[in-house]
Amino acid sequence: MSEIKIKVNEQLQQLQRMMQRASFGQFMGKARMHDPNRGQGRALAILKLKPEISQRELTYLLNMSKQAAAEIISKLEKNGYITREASAEDKRVMIIKLTEEGANVSAETESSTEEKASALDCLSEEELTAFSGYLERVIKSYEEQFPDVDFDGPRRMMEEFMSHHGHGFGRHGHRSGRGHGFGKDKGNCEGCGHHTEA
Repeated sequence: MSEIKIKVNEQLQQLQRMMQRASFGQFMGKARMHDPNRGQGRALAILKLKPEISQRELTYLLNMSKQAAAEIISKLEKNGYITREASAEDKRVMIIKLTEEGANVSAETESSTEEKASALDCLSEEELTAFSGYLERVIKSYEEQFPDVDFDGPRRMMEEFMSHHGHGFGRHGHRSGRGHGFGKDKGNCEGCGHHTEA
């Protein structure tokens, strides 16, 4: 491997560590809890788009085990960010609703994300466009090198969800053409009643 490849790889790893520290180390406690890349922050980001959702659908969108999602949901409920109640149509279905306090925390999370993105202000629009293109090529190379790893699964799920709710655009800036896509089987999406694709 050439020296420049080693250097760039090390720089990418350093950047990753710096981004993680900015998210978890500098602010501690509250910022860590609400970071949009972590469980509770991701759940709040989803609930901001859809303030009323079934626990099953939220678990699916979080892309984690039922046990892990239940723990996150329990913490959010304990903090007063959500409420849970059985569906009027089906008592077996738990409906999660975002509270006013949860909505405020979600807005703080969005502001924090914008602050982190300001680190890119050192690059011009032209440089950012070129940098984005380089990263796309590296991402594609990873996907080709490891074809059995579903790197894109979580992004696709969120893209489908956001597109369904009128907010979503794909990685290249185009609106997703996929359907709702929740669950493995055709039928109605639990909690919203829209038809899903197999």
